[in-house]
Amino acid sequence: MAETAVPKIKPSVSAGDPVDLSRAHWVGIGGTGMLPVARVCAERGFTVSGSDVRTSEGLEELARLGVRVHTGHAAGQVPTDATAVVFTHAVGEENPEIGEARRLGIPVVHRSAALNALMAGCTAVGVLGTHGKSSTTGMLAFALSRMGQSPSYMVGADLDGPASGGHAGGGPLFVAEVDESDRTHIGVSMKVAVITNIAHDHPENYAAELDHVESYEECVRLGVRPGGTLVLSADSPGCRALASRLILTGDGPRMVTFGLSSSADWRLTEAVSAGGRSTAVLHGPGGLEFDIALRVPGVHQLLNAVAAIAALHTLGQDCDLAVEQLRYFEGVRRRMTPAVEAAGVRVFDSYAHHPDEVRADLAAARTLLGVPGQRVIAVFQPSDQSRLEAFGAEFGTALAGCDRVVLTGNARVHEGALRVLAGFIGRAGGMARFVESKRADAVVCAANEARPGDVVVLMGSGDLVESGRVLRAALADLVAAAV
Repeated sequence: MAETAVPKIKPSVSAGDPVDLSRAHWVGIGGTGMLPVARVCAERGFTVSGSDVRTSEGLEELARLGVRVHTGHAAGQVPTDATAVVFTHAVGEENPEIGEARRLGIPVVHRSAALNALMAGCTAVGVLGTHGKSSTTGMLAFALSRMGQSPSYMVGADLDGPASGGHAGGGPLFVAEVDESDRTHIGVSMKVAVITNIAHDHPENYAAELDHVESYEECVRLGVRPGGTLVLSADSPGCRALASRLILTGDGPRMVTFGLSSSADWRLTEAVSAGGRSTAVLHGPGGLEFDIALRVPGVHQLLNAVAAIAALHTLGQDCDLAVEQLRYFEGVRRRMTPAVEAAGVRVFDSYAHHPDEVRADLAAARTLLGVPGQRVIAVFQPSDQSRLEAFGAEFGTALAGCDRVVLTGNARVHEGALRVLAGFIGRAGGMARFVESKRADAVVCAANEARPGDVVVLMGSGDLVESGRVLRAALADLVAAAV
C-alpha cells in the first residue's frame, strides 16, 4: 500500500513532542521516506533496526552501517528495549510489529515526528510542495556539502548510490524533504520553509486544491519558527492563494518569492533546456544576477534551482559559490535520470505519477532529441486506481504530449482502467500503442517501437524502474535480429 493511504494508525505522541530515537525500530524501513531518516539515526550513533517486505540495495547499505534489517514483519522482531517504533501510513494497525509495540508499551511514532526530533536544535530547512521536493532538497544538500557546510539532510530519493538520501552532517544546517501526502507536514518545525508549488494531489486525503492551501497555511503558521522565512513560488496559483491568506492576517512569516513571474523576488529569464542541459539568467533582490547552468533537463529543474538559491540567500550563504556548485549537480535518482542505452535508444527513469509531473518530464525528454523524426516513447505505470479515477483525463492530456505511449499496470490497477486511460490519451490527440498488464511485456513493446535516436521514458512511482535491464536486452535482441 502506498504511503499516501488514509492514515490508519494513531501515534503515541503528537507533533512537536519529544521522541527518543536512541533505540528505534522502523516498520517499513526500506520506504523512500523511511530509509534516509533511519540512516541519519544510524550515522548519529543510535541503535537502529527495522523490517520491510523485501530486501533492496538500500537496505543492504544500511546493514553495512550496522542496522539490523529483517525481511517480513513479525512481532518477535521488535526489540524489547526499543525507545520508539517508527511507522508510516504504508502499514496499518494490524501490522504485528505495531501490535507488539502497543503490548510492550513502546511509543508508536510517525516518521514525521522522528524527522522533527532529529531536526530539533538545528537550523532546519524544510522543502515542501506537490512537485519538485526531492530535486530541490537534493540541490540544497549537494550545494551545501560542496560549500563545506557539512549539512545533515533527508531526501526522499537517492542522490547517487543506494541509501544516499540521508546523511548526518557535522554542521548546524539540516535540510529535509517534508511530505504533505498524509497531512503530517503540519507540526514540522522549520527556520526556513520552501514551497515549490501547490496543486491538487493525493485525492484520498484532499478534496481539492483549496484543501491543500488550507493545510499548507496551517503548516506554515504552526511550523515556521519566529523570525523564520517562507520561500514560495510566484508562478503557482496555490502558492499565490496561500500568500494572500498570510498577507490578509498580517501575522505570517517573512515571504520571499521565486519564479518566471515578473513579480517574483527571484526571477528567472532566458530559460532554455536542450541536449540534457538547462540554462537561464537569475535576477535577485538588490540587483543580484547569476547565470544558472544545470546538467539536468527541464525548465522545471531551473525553477527548483532558483528555489534552492533563494533559500540559501535567506540563510546567508554565498550564492555565487552555490550557483557554481549547482553546475555539477546531476539530479536525484529517478527524476529523468539515465537508465540504459542500447541500439541507439536512450532510456530514462522518471518518478512522475501526477499529470503535472508527466507533462514536465515529457517536455524535458523532448529537449533530448537531436534531429527531426526522433521520438519520445513513454512506458507509463499508474500508481493506483484512485489516482486514475481522479486524474484520468488529465493524465490522458499529459501523455498525449509524447509520440507513443505503452501503458502497464500493477496489483492496484486493472487492465480495464488502463484501457479507459488509453481512450483519454486518444481523445487528447495522442496514441496509446499498447496496453499490457505485465511490465515485462510492456517494455518489450516499447523496445519494438523504438528506433535509433528515440528516447524511452519509464514513468511511474512503482516497480517499473526495475525494467531497465529487460528493455536493454530487448533492444539488443532487435539489433541482433536485424544483422
